[in-house]
Amino acid sequence: MTFTSLRRPLRVLALVFLSSFVFSVSSYAATPVDLDSLAEKLAPEIDKAGVKSIAVVDFVSADGTPIDLGWYLANKLSDGIVLKSPAVLLVDRTRLQQLGLSSGSALSADGLKRIGTASSADAIVSGKIEITPEKYLITATLLKAADGAIIASVAHSLPHSRMLDLLSPSGDHGAGAKPVRAGVMGVGVPACLYCPVPANTAQWRSNQPQNVILQVVISIAGAAEKISVVRSPGYLLSERAVEAVSEWKFRPAPGEDGKPTTVIVPIEVTFKTSRT
Repeated sequence: MTFTSLRRPLRVLALVFLSSFVFSVSSYAATPVDLDSLAEKLAPEIDKAGVKSIAVVDFVSADGTPIDLGWYLANKLSDGIVLKSPAVLLVDRTRLQQLGLSSGSALSADGLKRIGTASSADAIVSGKIEITPEKYLITATLLKAADGAIIASVAHSLPHSRMLDLLSPSGDHGAGAKPVRAGVMGVGVPACLYCPVPANTAQWRSNQPQNVILQVVISIAGAAEKISVVRSPGYLLSERAVEAVSEWKFRPAPGEDGKPTTVIVPIEVTFKTSRT
């Protein structure tokens, strides 16, 4: 989904409600999700193959479909590789995104070679996510950038958690009420009760404020049920924005009858430098 597909009046109205709370808290601590164990399984294979540099592309669903959970888990595996294989040069994933080479769907030998050439990586890590009622099964495959040959494939499972479920195709409450669009047809908009701003990260260097646009389903309980990234300057800020909004609390949106209703609404999260 692109930003232009959102209704402009709704975006502006939603941001008016949210912006009044934007300076209420100066920092934010997210519940951690990591794939260090998966990176640890990959580490000896990386070492054995003599891999010097790696690019991690977005993970996909079991049937090869791009999903929001895919970029998030690819980020987490990248963090794990930095810890478990410190001698390996990891290609910045935002750079891959800016080059248009971050997609992990329909990877061909030519596509892998193109990624390797553009990013100077000699190996590519792709991943698939199988979602079951009990867990997320993540399979990571290490491929030679030159010819697409498989070097190794390792798997790891994660239990369901709020953070992962929010980014999954069905959301945190897959059987919940179907959301309606906020701010139209007599439906109100949610208002922030607790919306701390995520602290900026030293890893992201910019002299200008940076914005991440999310599309969020907010339940009648006033919590996010599903989050998708609409627009972002890079994966790192996407990650921080999603983890922040996952903990925000809202006054539910009133429906046509005045009762709380589940809505879908755009939210803009602004990251400011220490000088702004």
